[in-house]
Amino acid sequence: MLSLWIGVIFLYGYTVARGLLSPLSTIPGPWYTRFTSLWIKYQEFTANRRESVHRLHKIYGPVVRLSPNEVSFTSLDAIKEIYASGGSGYDKTEYYDLFRQFKIKTMFSTLLKDEHSKRKRIFADRYAMTNIMKEKPMAVIHERAMAFISKCVEAGQKSVDVYSLLHCYALDCVTHFMFSPGGLRSLNIAEDFDIMHELTYHQSLQKNLLEYYLPSLAPYFPKSLHARSAPKANQYVLEMASQTNLDGHSLMEKLKRKESSLELMQAAAECKDHMAAGIDTTGDGLCFLMWELSQPQNLCFQQRLYKELTASPANAPLDSYIYLDAVIKEALRCAPPIPMSLPRYVPAGGREIDGYVVPEHTIVSCQPYSVHRINESVFPEPDRFNPERWLAEEGATERNRLFFSFATGGRGCTGKNLALVEMKMLLREVYSRYRTMVASDMTASMKLDDQIISSRPEGQSWPAEETTDTIVMSVKDWYVDLRIETETGKIDWAIAGQRIVESQEPLRVTFSHELDSHNAFETIDCGTFVPLPNGDDLEMGSMPRHDLPGAPDKEYEEVWRELPFREGPEGPDKGLSWVLESDDGDLGSGEGEVTVTKTFIGRIWGTYLALSQEQTHTRQKTPSGDLVVKKSGADVSARREEWSSGWNEKYLVGEAAGSLPSMMVGFDEEGKGSWKIPGEKVEVQGKKYIVRAFEKI
Repeated sequence: MLSLWIGVIFLYGYTVARGLLSPLSTIPGPWYTRFTSLWIKYQEFTANRRESVHRLHKIYGPVVRLSPNEVSFTSLDAIKEIYASGGSGYDKTEYYDLFRQFKIKTMFSTLLKDEHSKRKRIFADRYAMTNIMKEKPMAVIHERAMAFISKCVEAGQKSVDVYSLLHCYALDCVTHFMFSPGGLRSLNIAEDFDIMHELTYHQSLQKNLLEYYLPSLAPYFPKSLHARSAPKANQYVLEMASQTNLDGHSLMEKLKRKESSLELMQAAAECKDHMAAGIDTTGDGLCFLMWELSQPQNLCFQQRLYKELTASPANAPLDSYIYLDAVIKEALRCAPPIPMSLPRYVPAGGREIDGYVVPEHTIVSCQPYSVHRINESVFPEPDRFNPERWLAEEGATERNRLFFSFATGGRGCTGKNLALVEMKMLLREVYSRYRTMVASDMTASMKLDDQIISSRPEGQSWPAEETTDTIVMSVKDWYVDLRIETETGKIDWAIAGQRIVESQEPLRVTFSHELDSHNAFETIDCGTFVPLPNGDDLEMGSMPRHDLPGAPDKEYEEVWRELPFREGPEGPDKGLSWVLESDDGDLGSGEGEVTVTKTFIGRIWGTYLALSQEQTHTRQKTPSGDLVVKKSGADVSARREEWSSGWNEKYLVGEAAGSLPSMMVGFDEEGKGSWKIPGEKVEVQGKKYIVRAFEKI
């Protein structure tokens, strides 16, 4: 016991001594950063690093200690020392291992400067402005910009959510640049739109941090803590990497040359990395820019931009628009698409940075967000969007030197030229034709939401990763909904009832819960449906928490896609669709309790669902004499069948699943006589059902 206490005291004393006697002890910062890195790691896990580091810079100045072994800087001298010509030997930290693709290091995730330079030399000419400005790449970027405008115009007088459209535009441009003559068309094709969703960086990077800091525990993490995969994007990149008819200006054509010495998977990993980075940096940057230009106080800037664009010839070079360039620079200054700190190790022997002696292997960094705001002598009123600042001759040199949105030096953003051309092309085509303003129904926050490698509007979130095999069968005004957990095969949710359209513009639907595995029978389940660019529908609403009764309603968003009808026994392009509800007879009129087995069965062509739940209906009188009915239900049993040269079981879940009606037997009268008339009663395998809906095509 004594030896244990001695060990604890020694460890405590060592930690305190290291914090007080470290060469970094004179660097300003909160006292706790001298002794622990837990604070900064917590900020990373919670996607709050950028704001937290910036807050410290506002308190302590241009140099701040973040942990016992990490320091943040904001000055031009520090940028030059760490990243530019003076920064020889400042290698990247292992943090960049988070950005491997197919478990392979790319140029971005390569740690050593020499290795990075060698990889960059392979394809640097592809990102040169002379290659990007060739006729075919420019024609495609212009065509994609016009496709973006077409999607906006399709909305007519309605407001348009440009966030997803801008990310589609960025993806379509970068994939053509890499795989020409191929390339995605996510603005028009649903399957390509799905790839955009997969690739957009999100909180899975926070999950990667868990594996980075706690590698020994990673195998034991629950699935919800593992980083989200991108199988569709991976498959697309691998297929394109195998193509042989690539255009001479494309990135993949250069990567596949023999002299590049890259294996196929290395080339694919490089392209996957460029895709992911190119979507968010360009898409987020354009979104913030258009939002700023659309603010009432900034319409004067939008008007000046319009005048410049319309006063120039339609085919004027993109670099001839001085005011457009100022608008883009100011937007990227206010909302850098890569806002994070860019960590490096101090080389052997240590270095002096901003007057402080920093020991070797210390982590040092600058973050663009703070560089653009702390230096108020260069950027007065740093939180104000003001493109005019870039037109003034006085201070122009300092402003451009401190413009850090694409980093700087040999390891700066390789895709900078492509991103700027994409931004200039789209903005020219939009603002030479139209005006933009913030829609009256726009309530989401546009505060920067850190995603480590990119920033997105805080109010913009992507649909969660789907963890269920879900099918909802809607026939006329009735529906049957079954969601099976893909990992466990258990029922996630099973519901059935009536579908009531409350309004058409916007589409607003209320769903009754006559059967519900969550026992939320009294739930007012009302959702508003908004069309997405790829033809899917986004449902938004609120629901009571079935797992926490009495808790506030939980807001939800779900993306729905109308599936093509599965061919059934009737053959191609025709079939029967219907929903039946069990006839439970007279449940009585006075007080009392009745137990019934509620069953819904439904079919749409070649897909069939059957749900069953034992329910207790309790009738009670209120003090005013009114009769109310309370329902409670047991576990739901479910059967799902699909047609493929005959009916086959796909799911059979629950104790009573084996006794549920099956399309394999007992449906001889289907579609005949009373089956066609809603409200009529029919018999299926010895049980009475009420016809709720019927269609025949």
